[in-house]
Amino acid sequence: MIDKFATGQYYGRNAFDRRFSRIGLSHLQATVPEYDVKEHSHAGAHIVLATRGRYLTSASGPQREGPVLVFNPPDVVHRDRFAGDGGWFFAISFDTDESRELYEQIKLPDFALRYHDPQLIRKAFGLLKAASSRDALKLDLEALTLNVLSSINTKIPLSINAPPWLQRAQEMIADLSDQDLGIADIADAIGVHRVYLARQYLRHLGCTPGDDLRRRRVERATQLMMTSNQTLSDIALSCGFCDQSHLNRAFMQQWGLTPTSFTKLSDQKAGFKYPRLH
Repeated sequence: MIDKFATGQYYGRNAFDRRFSRIGLSHLQATVPEYDVKEHSHAGAHIVLATRGRYLTSASGPQREGPVLVFNPPDVVHRDRFAGDGGWFFAISFDTDESRELYEQIKLPDFALRYHDPQLIRKAFGLLKAASSRDALKLDLEALTLNVLSSINTKIPLSINAPPWLQRAQEMIADLSDQDLGIADIADAIGVHRVYLARQYLRHLGCTPGDDLRRRRVERATQLMMTSNQTLSDIALSCGFCDQSHLNRAFMQQWGLTPTSFTKLSDQKAGFKYPRLH
């Protein structure tokens, strides 16, 4: 029999648990080993942002390094979990009635989806940072929560006619993100003119190859921060940044907080609960 969790119930121990207006915000440390996690569902819709560890999810969407945000509709059966032990995740929970109302007002997917979009994850980090403060106002947390939720939808690609070589260019940037790539290097490798590459990249992906390279470097650095104990200076160099200051600036631009702030948020001590907001 598949377990069905109540709103706000997860395989984890709370570092904080804030509840208001049929919405729950909690930061949890995973407490159940990977192979003991069973298939289950939740009564209401929920969003999970993995902040430390390697998160394994069956949700649809591209698999990338770095933070992953997963949206699960009500009653979707899944077995999402962390590889190994001790991961951390930020959960945004909506009770059954709230989920129903939100589906009527916001175009939400009816299947589980994973997201790596920097702007969406930046919003989620902002909500996590606000919710972890004892001084947070209910009004602010409600607004930030709805801001995150409104970005969850099934976006239509800019065009369905992207050239087949564009994916190879993306893969090359991802694989060689620690190297000093030039646009000519990528264009020569895939056999297109560099001007055509730049134009098609912007048209179909909404960013330049340089933007994509910086994003990939930050994602790789964030992945190492989530899964290793390396120093920030070592991580910066291994990911292609010239120094830690360069990493700090890129990290702040992409996620909206510094690497130091991220490590503090993503590894909070469990065992205490914040008061409920009324």
